[in-house]
Amino acid sequence: MAVTKIHAITATVDKAVAYICNPDKTDGSIYISSYACAAETAAIDFKYTLDHCRENSPNKAYHLIQAFAPGEVSFDEAHQIGKELADKVLEGKYSYVVTTHIDKGHVHNHIIFCAADNIEHDKYHDCKHSYYRIRKLSDELCSEHNLSVIIPGGERGKKYNEWQTDKNSSAWKTQIRKDINASIKSSSTYEEFLLLMRAKGYEIKEKLLGKTPSNLSPSVHLAKTVLCVAASSHSERNTQRSASKNGLN
Repeated sequence: MAVTKIHAITATVDKAVAYICNPDKTDGSIYISSYACAAETAAIDFKYTLDHCRENSPNKAYHLIQAFAPGEVSFDEAHQIGKELADKVLEGKYSYVVTTHIDKGHVHNHIIFCAADNIEHDKYHDCKHSYYRIRKLSDELCSEHNLSVIIPGGERGKKYNEWQTDKNSSAWKTQIRKDINASIKSSSTYEEFLLLMRAKGYEIKEKLLGKTPSNLSPSVHLAKTVLCVAASSHSERNTQRSASKNGLN
């Protein structure tokens, strides 16, 4: 099972590429691959293509993240899936760098690709349709590699904690608490915490109870956040439960 997210990069492409290529995160740069560019010169290679682009859009590149459920995939296989996803999404038209980060409790891929293609020099159009295509391709690859898949639709398929532990319904609250605590320990930022929880199969709705700095640790941030975790397998409709800081003890 893998979850995906994507955002545009409007500046400092070189810093973004340097971050995803960090040797401490990629097992000494073992898990770094690229297409139609070199990881070391990707920002320069992207700029050359962008200089020939006719569209006046501020987006210079896109950053796609693919996060896997903990313990479900090896480092090598995760990196292979990342390369296959980049090839399928970009169809050989866009330069990209793909890396696999293994320094956290969850393995995840980073794909940074140029916002303009190398053929017609047209800009990539990021929208709901293109994102759903990315998610569909990621799910198909997970299925091909015999990983669990989030089933689209009302019930969202089988949740990861149920798939992993095969516990009965009476243990679901305990399992949620364990998953939250484990995700906090494996995360250095609140965004990583949310990404990891979604990788476990949870649907999370945030209700901020005040302005909270984005750089706070997950445990501090959760003190001002209510997490409504969907548990659809226990009823025909999704049942929501709140998990605040008090619920993590």
